[in-house]
Amino acid sequence: FIIFWSIGSYIYAQVKEDDTNLLLIDGYLYGNIIEKPELERNNIYKREGVFTFSYKFIDKNGKELFFYINKDGSWDFIDVNQINDNVVKDFKLEVLNSNMNFSDPIYYQTGISYIIDKNNLNHPKTGLIENERNIWFHPPREYLFQILELNPYPYIKYPLEIGHEWIWKLRIGDSWGDKRWKQWKGVARFNYKYSIVGEKTIKTNFGNLDCFIVESEAISSIGKTRLTSYFNSKYGFVKLEYTNIDNSKLQIVLQSVSFPLFKIF
Repeated sequence: FIIFWSIGSYIYAQVKEDDTNLLLIDGYLYGNIIEKPELERNNIYKREGVFTFSYKFIDKNGKELFFYINKDGSWDFIDVNQINDNVVKDFKLEVLNSNMNFSDPIYYQTGISYIIDKNNLNHPKTGLIENERNIWFHPPREYLFQILELNPYPYIKYPLEIGHEWIWKLRIGDSWGDKRWKQWKGVARFNYKYSIVGEKTIKTNFGNLDCFIVESEAISSIGKTRLTSYFNSKYGFVKLEYTNIDNSKLQIVLQSVSFPLFKIF
């Protein structure tokens, strides 16, 4: 399921706003406030922007793999040196003009869509938050990337200062399990902790970028996952390094950014 499609199964408490300017629903979901000016939001992840990412997956035995999509919509791993017309080597995040709305219309998340299967014109929509205090969004969660539901989400909380820490939590149902990494019964509660641990200049397609390093972990009854994020104030999350629930590794790197009237790189 996508979180917003099953909101009624998980959320029972009254909506309230927390001190980070995010909407807090029972401690589990966040949303922007529609009454705030649009110019205060989406300064990095601008409407109609397209962010292209590459990925590198290393299984728990240290083997590098891609994945390919079958005609029936299922997927399988494939060796990086094998040839297959439907192999996925990169994906796109598209920021939409539409929003993901809560039951109360004054709260929302900016709509985003991940383009993973280039042969499918119907791409599931999910949400992103960007305002003057926070950036938070759902990772891609189709095919192999379903494993990322069990990891810390990309999340930055201002101010950007070394030593700044914050927490989050989420309940995740067993429909997100997969025999290729982890299966369980029922709903698992995940507690997340984030910390800005340093700064580093990294080489990218956009030149050498100064980034804040955010270390995060997710602890639950089914195991532990980690994410190291490299965040740049102009391009956002330029690199994401995941340690998954089965100790496999997944690295996601920003390759290009484009907007309707101009293109960066």
